[in-house]
Amino acid sequence: MLGGKGVKRISKSDSPEWFEEWKKKFEKENGRKPHYKGDFSTGSRNSANRRRKLREELLKEQGYICCYCMKRINLDSSHNEHFWPKEVFRDRDMDYKNLFASCQGVEILDEDKHCGHRKKNWWEDSMISPTHPDVEKMFRYSVSGEVHSVPEREESVIIDQMISEFGLNNYALIRNRREAIEASEIFDEREDDYSDKEIKDFIEYYSNKHEGQYIPYCQAIVDSLERQL
Repeated sequence: MLGGKGVKRISKSDSPEWFEEWKKKFEKENGRKPHYKGDFSTGSRNSANRRRKLREELLKEQGYICCYCMKRINLDSSHNEHFWPKEVFRDRDMDYKNLFASCQGVEILDEDKHCGHRKKNWWEDSMISPTHPDVEKMFRYSVSGEVHSVPEREESVIIDQMISEFGLNNYALIRNRREAIEASEIFDEREDDYSDKEIKDFIEYYSNKHEGQYIPYCQAIVDSLERQL
């Protein structure tokens, strides 16, 4: 059996040239480095266009899934998320490596909020970024759709805290992940007949982008498939 996989690791590309040029221009004109809130993000139309342009970069990078829950997102169903909160970490608020695209995390009930809008300004020194090389090994999914830490890993305590603070086990996400897993080859009537090679091919399929997009909740499916080996 292979190790569990969890949150989809995000491989950050270089900061967009236009984004870095905007920061340089702002600093030259104002004699200081810009901050996200109040400088890059204001109430103007130009600011709205900048934010959408940045979000499009982040969406492409992430394969159009939320950086935390892997829900399908687009320009209108997501926001620019600072993993290290911008109100707290002012020195990182314009660092492209700290910027992601998160879903809006809005469900029917207020207590069902999840991801960036639930997290808000919460942080811990030890919290694990979606870019961490081993982040996929720190979470484990059940076929019922729940996500847990991997008990034998030393990061299990902070992972459990992140799952709680990000609302990753709310009803809607558990339901959506369960439905995604059930729609995959895990519950296919041929499931018992698949060879290890075929299962590995399925894992490869769900681990990669297709036409620039990941399949929603892909790592929950991969985790379930790996338990078949």
